Amino acid sequence: MMRMVSPWLAISALLVGVTSLAGQAGGFIYAGQVLAGSPAEMSWRLTAQRDLIGPLGVDGSILLLPGARPNDGSLYGAGIDFTVLSAESGLPTVFVGLAGGIGGGGQQRLWASPSFGARMPFVSLGALRVMAEGRWRAYTFDGRNGIEVGLAIGFRAHRRDSEMQPERAGLIAPPPIADILRARGIPDAKARLLGNVVTTALEEMGQPYVWGGTGNGNGGFDCSGLIQYAYGRQNISIPRTAAGQAIAGIPIPPDLEKLLPGDILVFSDRGDSPTHVGLYVGEGKFIHSASKGVLLNRFADDDPDGRYWLKRWIGVRRVVE
Repeated sequence: MMRMVSPWLAISALLVGVTSLAGQAGGFIYAGQVLAGSPAEMSWRLTAQRDLIGPLGVDGSILLLPGARPNDGSLYGAGIDFTVLSAESGLPTVFVGLAGGIGGGGQQRLWASPSFGARMPFVSLGALRVMAEGRWRAYTFDGRNGIEVGLAIGFRAHRRDSEMQPERAGLIAPPPIADILRARGIPDAKARLLGNVVTTALEEMGQPYVWGGTGNGNGGFDCSGLIQYAYGRQNISIPRTAAGQAIAGIPIPPDLEKLLPGDILVFSDRGDSPTHVGLYVGEGKFIHSASKGVLLNRFADDDPDGRYWLKRWIGVRRVVE
């Protein structure tokens, strides 16, 4: 017979065990109420989050349902949820998942539980998140199928992955951008302005890719969000989307010899429709936010990512003239 465990002791032990996992992208602790059946039951969960690609992510959880009904034991288990928009503040996260484990007391057998639902952050302070969650679960135990509602508190880590740094990628950081521009005959004020734009973008190296991300409290960028952020910090307003940035400013021929640091590079993997943008930093290098996060690439055969985007380069826009 399995011995009953205090929910608070179990959650405390789980918190210690998941600390290292949660630091990968985020994590939270959840307390909910299972509304199906009578009496209602509490539900506890400890979750580690990880972004996958674009708006998609995955949650791995450890679960505990203490079992409030007479002659019913607690349910212990683990689960996985596949999420959409888990990194976005101000938007609901939609998820579908599967959990399973073993029961205690009078329910000493394996159980499983598919589910789906959504959670919505209503407090976002830096990395801190407080969220409300609603979920529909189906259990292999009779009488528990139905709605579960609760609150979660946790964080979203702002990762700066060392593997994305230019030194690890075999790239050498460019010399001061303003000096490059002055050497090209660019007036000092314009050279300093573009230098600041490029430097601002380079300071975000290693930030994760976040679909719709603008760096404002959600810890990451999408491709156009990074460029808008870099220009916005210099009080220069440019369109938010890649499609809008692809027609901003004036067109420049897509020729490395004609580029200046601060030029917006336009890419497409669907013919002539812009699907990605980057910021030229000089010496054949550009910074952008793609699936691996914010990183620096080079238009060269020995840089696989740079070679990939070179084949999809369709245009250049110059915002500061």
